[in-house]
Amino acid sequence: MITIKIYGTKTPAFQLAKAKLKEVLDSAHVPYHIEEITKVADIMHDHVASVPALKVNDDLLFEIKPNGHYNASLRMAIQGILKLKNYGKMTKIIVPTDFSEVSLNAYNFAHHLAKDFSGVILLTHIYYPTSTDANQFVAINEEAEMVHHEKLNDLVASLNQDWIGSFVEQPMVEGLFKVGFPGMELVELSKEKDTILVMGTTGAGATFKKIFGSLSLDMLEKSHSPLFLVPPNAGYSALKRITYLSEDLKNDTLHLLYAGRLCEKTNAEFRLIHFRTKENDVYDVRDTIQILQNYFPELKYHIEIIDTIDLFASVKDLVSRDPDDLIVLSTKHRNIFQNLFHKSLSEFAALNSISPILILSDKVS
Repeated sequence: MITIKIYGTKTPAFQLAKAKLKEVLDSAHVPYHIEEITKVADIMHDHVASVPALKVNDDLLFEIKPNGHYNASLRMAIQGILKLKNYGKMTKIIVPTDFSEVSLNAYNFAHHLAKDFSGVILLTHIYYPTSTDANQFVAINEEAEMVHHEKLNDLVASLNQDWIGSFVEQPMVEGLFKVGFPGMELVELSKEKDTILVMGTTGAGATFKKIFGSLSLDMLEKSHSPLFLVPPNAGYSALKRITYLSEDLKNDTLHLLYAGRLCEKTNAEFRLIHFRTKENDVYDVRDTIQILQNYFPELKYHIEIIDTIDLFASVKDLVSRDPDDLIVLSTKHRNIFQNLFHKSLSEFAALNSISPILILSDKVS
């Protein structure tokens, strides 16, 4: 439990700081105890120079600055307190960045997603160290690493500054700087609880890697968390419809439930499309209806069954004539879509270059 002392004389600024602090900590399910210190003698005894102020665990002091700096300093204080508990049960939305327009577009998507999830954005730069080889000695370029680290800090400060006017309503952004192999680092980050991964893609092109980039390609099967892929032209608006494409709804139940919860969070309509690819497919749609009614009695949904002998052609036709706000794909080993990821998802993604895609691999719990 975090112990927090709040210093002040119960002015409106004091009351607002207390109310916002409790609101955010309660939302993050972080246990805490707040003690109000309002007597001037007690404030002076604790060497607090200005009020309102917050002291955490009798150690870390945050001063809430007046006038035009109030919102910024309170936001910084609340974020500092949350970081002590790794943001509690808030959803951590990891957004890898290389400072390109593609990654900034992914951040913009994540920012709006974070509001629906009450999440915090971890803007992540993974620096792969460069070295120079001189006289048979390898020297790591520490100056280049420092430049990248400072660039990330500047970007995070700028993004947080953008939302100072609504410091609690808008998601918080934290910079996460790591040194190592990007793929390996992202896989480890994706294993943490309450985590979502949002990655930008490089747009439609002739090859798989040109569309997703080699890093996104690796994460398709390796990510332990839900993976959102955001094409360059895909913007985020309030999600009106989420379409789940499946060849095996019966065995996709867990991922189906995740998509259903996403619909609940975003108040989106749920559209399920089951591709029937074999004559002996005995799938009973009533099973899925029963699941949805049991778990999501208020959810608006409809189910479509499409008979096909050419799965890819059917997917291509459906997506090209009826684009959606968000497309959900499962890569579970019994799902025929796994073959698409290895054979022709590049064409599929190019057809969806204006729509974000949510990938749920068999590692997503």
